[in-house]
Amino acid sequence: MQAPRNQWYCAAFGRELKEAPLGRVLLNEPVVMYRTADGTPVALEDRCCHRRAPLSRGKVEGSNLRCGYHGLLYAPTGAAIWAPGQDRLPPGARVRSYPIVEKHGWIWIWMGDPARADPKTAPAYDKYDDPDWAAYDELIPVKANYMLMVDNLLDLSHLPFLHASTIGSPEDTNPELNWERGPNWLKGVRIARGLSPSARNLLEGLDFRFDRTQIMLFEPPAHVTIDILTNEYGKAYGDPTSRLNRRIVIYDFITPETDRTCHYFWAIARDYAIDDPKQTELGLRATSAAFHEDSQMLEAEQRIIDTDPSSPQIDLVGDTGGLQARRIVERLLADEGVTTAAAQ
Repeated sequence: MQAPRNQWYCAAFGRELKEAPLGRVLLNEPVVMYRTADGTPVALEDRCCHRRAPLSRGKVEGSNLRCGYHGLLYAPTGAAIWAPGQDRLPPGARVRSYPIVEKHGWIWIWMGDPARADPKTAPAYDKYDDPDWAAYDELIPVKANYMLMVDNLLDLSHLPFLHASTIGSPEDTNPELNWERGPNWLKGVRIARGLSPSARNLLEGLDFRFDRTQIMLFEPPAHVTIDILTNEYGKAYGDPTSRLNRRIVIYDFITPETDRTCHYFWAIARDYAIDDPKQTELGLRATSAAFHEDSQMLEAEQRIIDTDPSSPQIDLVGDTGGLQARRIVERLLADEGVTTAAAQ
């Protein structure tokens, strides 16, 4: 599936923008990002207007970016302001600049019409940098269409199977599942009861059965937040007599790289043991292992799809979220005049 352009996409973790420029392909376009001397993020086309060398191989000078090939100097607007050997630059001496916003530790970029980019509408996911929460994160490159990852995140019936040795519980096969759809969002509530501890749970010291509520929120173009509440089996979440009352929020932001590859930015914020680095290390290691299981399966799925994109497939009850998310994205593409192909 193609990707709508007039949307805010995650381009980087804020911590990725340091002294050197960062090059990344987003929606089939080469983009270079950097910080000016005062820390302001900038995003430009990663292609020098002179000989199309990648500007990401250059260096930052104050607020400007110098090409590492012939030395052209670019302002944050994308205009070339200096070139060797001449006082006046020819017409077209510029590269595209992209609207870019930093909020709560995330870098958001607008790949479409810049006149339609309102920084106030850039996503604000605030648990990631909240001092009352502990967070960890990772960027996983995935060789699959971005909507396959959205499907994966909205159909958690794969947990006891694909993640049997990491984060899945074998009993998690018949949860309560309800969906609610708004004009530009989709929310699913998935409740599973009496689960036995997963391999990750056992490492955390959880050795008794529990109930888990997973609240999945899809927001276009490809943002999925999963709010997870866990409590002792048979007790209400927040019950002070429960041996377990934990909440984690998983942020999943998928940005297309090409039509067949994507950048998967994920982060987890937790409200317990926030000053315990061992919990952070354990969580990062276990979650990364599970999410790489996802990426490997999706890449294998993409390879099979590519052998015959028109081959039939069936839908199950767990596919409701992914199918509804696709309808939202298809509507956004139609608004941009893009005709969508069959599901990929």
